[in-house]
Amino acid sequence: MIDEYLNAQRQGKKEYKAREAAGEYPYLPALDSIVADVDTLVQQPLGLMEIPVDLIAGTKMQARQNSFAPGFLPLLEPDSEFAIKWSNLYRTQINEGFREPVKVYEYLHRFYVQEGNKRVSVSKALDMPTIMADVTRIVPSDAELERNPGYAEFLKFYHVSHIYDIDCSWTGAYEEIAELVNMDLDHEWPEEVSLSLRSSYWRFSTVYKALIDKKQELPIGDAFIIYLRIYYKDALMYQPRDVVNKRVLRIRKEFLTEKNEERVELIESSDEALKAGSLLSKTGGIVSKVIPILSYNSKHPLKAAFIYDDKIADSRWTADHEKGRVKLERSFDGIVETRCFEDCGEQSSFESAVRDAVQWGAEVVFTTAPSLINDTLRAAIEYQNVKFLNCSINLAHQAVRTYYARIYEAKFLTGLIAGTQAAADGTHMIGICSDYPIFGMIAGINAFAIGAAMTDPLAKIYLEWDSRRDANWWWDMIDRGIHVISAADSIHSADGSDAFGLCYVERCAEGEGNDLSGTCRIRNLSVPIYKWGRLYESIIRTVIEGSYHADLVDRKDQATNYWWGMDSGAVDIVLSEELPSNTSKLVNLLRRDMIDGRFHPFEGELRSQEGIVRTNDDTPLTSREIIMMDWLNENIIGEIPTIDALTEEAQTTVRYSGVSKTKKEIRP
Repeated sequence: MIDEYLNAQRQGKKEYKAREAAGEYPYLPALDSIVADVDTLVQQPLGLMEIPVDLIAGTKMQARQNSFAPGFLPLLEPDSEFAIKWSNLYRTQINEGFREPVKVYEYLHRFYVQEGNKRVSVSKALDMPTIMADVTRIVPSDAELERNPGYAEFLKFYHVSHIYDIDCSWTGAYEEIAELVNMDLDHEWPEEVSLSLRSSYWRFSTVYKALIDKKQELPIGDAFIIYLRIYYKDALMYQPRDVVNKRVLRIRKEFLTEKNEERVELIESSDEALKAGSLLSKTGGIVSKVIPILSYNSKHPLKAAFIYDDKIADSRWTADHEKGRVKLERSFDGIVETRCFEDCGEQSSFESAVRDAVQWGAEVVFTTAPSLINDTLRAAIEYQNVKFLNCSINLAHQAVRTYYARIYEAKFLTGLIAGTQAAADGTHMIGICSDYPIFGMIAGINAFAIGAAMTDPLAKIYLEWDSRRDANWWWDMIDRGIHVISAADSIHSADGSDAFGLCYVERCAEGEGNDLSGTCRIRNLSVPIYKWGRLYESIIRTVIEGSYHADLVDRKDQATNYWWGMDSGAVDIVLSEELPSNTSKLVNLLRRDMIDGRFHPFEGELRSQEGIVRTNDDTPLTSREIIMMDWLNENIIGEIPTIDALTEEAQTTVRYSGVSKTKKEIRP
């Protein structure tokens, strides 16, 4: 067996030289040198178990490390006693398997060998997936666990599932795995669920390692979550290797997008999206000779389906999108035909709607709620000839594009008006209610607060959340004596109330008011509005003109997110005729300046509740920083709620699109 040793040694020396050339430590890591006073930490015997060879990271003691390269392949000469023992162990494993388990210590989800280094080395050389081991866990200090929240979550996962194999790189991953298999991290899992999940992971990882280029490889645990999201229905059932092969290849682009540090490409104006179309439509242009302009007419219209999670009559949000759908169809005068499917929040009704839409001939499908993103992703993988778009922002999927409006621009202008009203009534108190703490929404709240401070430096913004459990935000604000209140950003009323947009509210005798209880008199001052019809028109135009997949908007290994504002007509503000003329002039002036790019709400010094976020000399906030804001402006009284404080319905939305402070985890 000396030939096998020589082959393993050659690979070990190759790795040694590569690490040395890169200025890295060329030997096997040793736990004793990684963790100071490791032997003083609490040790927790876990007993005998099969452990993944891939997670064996090094040796326990420094004295053993120089015999191996970092990948556990041998370095010593073939005439050494070490080489002879290694070769004998290789023969034993080939003929009958190792008789004794290795002894390892586990620390932060990695194993370090106390006894059996050569057996592990042989296992690595043979590319064995697992090895039997006697495991002792080194329990990290509390400070170390705080620095490694992902490992703390893994410990909960292991405690209920007894699975070591799945290694994920981001905090929140194990919670999602549990959810995808209808389990949680608080209760012991049935043995059959754990066995099925572990088997599914090994089938997937074997195929994944064989098919995906290591240079482009996403960590296997992270890739497995993407696989589970899409194929969760039968992912835990036995699937032949050829089936798993096809699935992995089919979703390969999703792995590459997740691996890319710049996962999301923002298209921030309709002009940017449409300029590719203008290039394509130039007569005799080079591109137009390669990509024909698609021809649609009243006899052969482009069919677009809209899938809503709620009923139109029950939801302001859905009613706004329905208005946009109707406007889209009318604006193209027979060239575009649309159909809507409402009340599709449940998985079965969503899947039924997609099947009906595809059967009808839909080439484009819009799903209008962030909570539908995973269902939309699964549908996009299944129906790859259909274009799927989801109304959300900052979600990275190549199979699904997302779209959203920069509502913070209109919210800033609404804040200006609110400040004038709060200053006039002398209270300097302004209430604002938001629905979900999701990407882009915090920017709207902060822009509103900044706008209010420009017209009333003493203004205090009282923030409440409609999605909190047992929320009673309207009456909480009224009881506090707040008259200026920013409610829902929509004129569509699902409950018959006039409480929408920016309102001035006064108590009155019962029956004399225009709220549901009849005890408040409401004057609407302004309404920030989403103009979804304009946004839908621009996206559909790219399909009609053949530029939807042009290189200008369809980047390699990146997700395409449309994020349009006032300059594209996707957002605007409606002003009451009751506003003082000077207030209306100021609002219209700054509105024009924002559209023309001469003014931005987040210019200059920015101060959060915790301190300075940006000085006057700092570079402007990037669009990504604005989308991902998880801080509140200094004049806001309130907080960003955690996901546990929200209703179950809201948790579904926030789980996919929530800013970092809503969760225990922070996604990289």
